[in-house]
Amino acid sequence: MFKPFHRTSRLLLALALVLVLVQGAASAAQVTFLHFNDAYDLPPVDKELGGFDRIATLIADYRDQYPGALLVFPGDLISPSISSSVFKGSQMISGMNALQTDFATFGNHEWDFGDDVLQQRIGESDFTWLSTNVLWRMGLYPGTRPTALVTVNGVKVGLLGLATPETWDLSSPDADVRFVDPVVAARVAVSRLVSQGAQVIVALTHQTVADDQALLKSVPGIDLVLGGHEHDVILDRVGDRLISKAGSDARYLGVTTLTVEDGRVTAATSDFLPVARAIEPDPAVAKLVEDYQAKLDTALGETVGETRVALDARNSEVRQKEAVLGNLVADALRRFTGADVGLTNGGGIRTNAVFEPGPITRKDVVAWLPFGNRVVTVQLTGAQLKAALENGVSQVDQVAGRFPQVSGLSFAFDPSRPAGSRVLSVEVGGKPLDPNATYVVATNDFMLGGGDGYEALTHGKVLVDASAGRLMADVVADYIQTHSPIALKPEGRITIR
Repeated sequence: MFKPFHRTSRLLLALALVLVLVQGAASAAQVTFLHFNDAYDLPPVDKELGGFDRIATLIADYRDQYPGALLVFPGDLISPSISSSVFKGSQMISGMNALQTDFATFGNHEWDFGDDVLQQRIGESDFTWLSTNVLWRMGLYPGTRPTALVTVNGVKVGLLGLATPETWDLSSPDADVRFVDPVVAARVAVSRLVSQGAQVIVALTHQTVADDQALLKSVPGIDLVLGGHEHDVILDRVGDRLISKAGSDARYLGVTTLTVEDGRVTAATSDFLPVARAIEPDPAVAKLVEDYQAKLDTALGETVGETRVALDARNSEVRQKEAVLGNLVADALRRFTGADVGLTNGGGIRTNAVFEPGPITRKDVVAWLPFGNRVVTVQLTGAQLKAALENGVSQVDQVAGRFPQVSGLSFAFDPSRPAGSRVLSVEVGGKPLDPNATYVVATNDFMLGGGDGYEALTHGKVLVDASAGRLMADVVADYIQTHSPIALKPEGRITIR
């Protein structure tokens, strides 16, 4: 396996990672896939790479070079981003339509706004969503197809789409959604496609590369995996079959070509082309991006307050220790609801950057809290609350998103102890936690549903659920407006021993 490039790497030249199986005959047909994945916004996310207007130019160029090339997207499109908090992912569908996408499959973030919004976005799509292992009330997911069969340069190509079952823990699908084991679903799909005459079968997947490897080992009929989820440029193989993933945020365009002779793949290549700043933007897509940015600026340009201290949203802060920004968010939840405790997951605080002292706009708040989560309250016993904190610190060494940021509560933990027994002491309102007492906890609907491993919250008595809850970003914006200027500092809410 080629080691993945770190997502912050800067590549100045194309990464040409090539696997040659055997020499193809001169008469062999070629089937080319243009692919990218895990893209959350239309503009570039950094100065050097990305942008839908630039990748549109690359796509057009390579469609000219490779007649019949298919543009496919292996998931994570609708969220999270500042724009998606306002447009609920509709801007991303517009972007994909402008690129003339052919096929997409679900990533876990497709459910960040729930199934009603996802189904609206599917209805707006000019491309086909493939949902092989995600069902709705025991039938097809609305607006999707389980498989597709297309002919490219005389070759019958079958496609299927697989989403990680971990979506249950990572996002917010409805109870009507069912995730079938990807291997089981793929076996059925491959059998169906073969019976329909498919000569080549390609899986679009949104799962870990380890799961992709297991898929290819278990389903020999799949010739190629084009995947997403890790956010890294990855090229791997199982035997003679490739697994190709093109990073994230439209920074790279994957160009994967299969050579097919007598109905079988005889060669495969996969290149990753940087979507560099020097690329001339596509005018029509650039106009689309510009229009959405103007709408976003109007919606989010309002100043809600100011901060006199830096607010650090880096993962190393909000996912490993008490963070001033984490305190602010947790305080806002607790004060808004009147709860005993405010509790939020560090992974829900985004941007991974330091916000310097100065004015705070609504756009800044939505950048920190882009998921569209709602504020909810739940009544927990002291024992359940401690179990929630144990979960929160169980993966601190992995900089996991479940790390808790708290208000109205302080606790100490020892990361060297085994997970599940790391919390040494807890105080609520300055008094030791009583395991048999009950406490009202304000949190977000993602965690209340057991997201990020917070199963303990699912056992409490729900007082205010998501249907009645207010958007977190709005609650935090109002809190900043009321308490501006912000001059918070660490208070010893979380002690590491």
